[in-house]
Amino acid sequence: MKRAIFPLPVFILPSGYTRLRIFEPRYLDMVKESLKNDHGFVLCQYDVDSYLNVPKYGCLVDIIDFSQDQQGQLLIDVVAKSMVELTDIIQDKQQLRFGQLSAPKTSLWFEYPHNLARDDSYLVMALEQLFAANLELTDLYRQTHFDDLNWVLARWLELLPISIDKKQQLAFKSDFANIHSFLHTVINNEFS
Repeated sequence: MKRAIFPLPVFILPSGYTRLRIFEPRYLDMVKESLKNDHGFVLCQYDVDSYLNVPKYGCLVDIIDFSQDQQGQLLIDVVAKSMVELTDIIQDKQQLRFGQLSAPKTSLWFEYPHNLARDDSYLVMALEQLFAANLELTDLYRQTHFDDLNWVLARWLELLPISIDKKQQLAFKSDFANIHSFLHTVINNEFS
């Protein structure tokens, strides 16, 4: 399946939501095409070291809402549906990138269910408090899954103020135990 690719300094994992400001003509066309054909596009990290700045992985996202900001620029809310592997990257005359999508060849930690344990309650509680204190998050997230450990860990990875490179490393080059331990350490130190 071929889809448009939008590389940005944004980190998102499946079931994550984000709001994007769209103003470049090529991306306005991408949004129009996505809405017209009722299919999403790929949101991925802008990677200076990869061909056409497109890394190996991205998230297939669907547009769930749109509006305008005070300057009249288009705002779209998207939800990440699934992680995809990107190949055969090309660029059209508008410099809009496209690629072939497939399921990742290697399994990723968030694809396997993990049960919440008693010591995870602080991760959940701190995330619930963060959502409650942040109206933009509350408004953006149509669905929350605070009872799903993978969902909680993925949201923490998205929201923590660490570099996108570190987030990418944790999400795609670590296993569940390392990510779980890292987040316990950070959240317990910062929020306790």
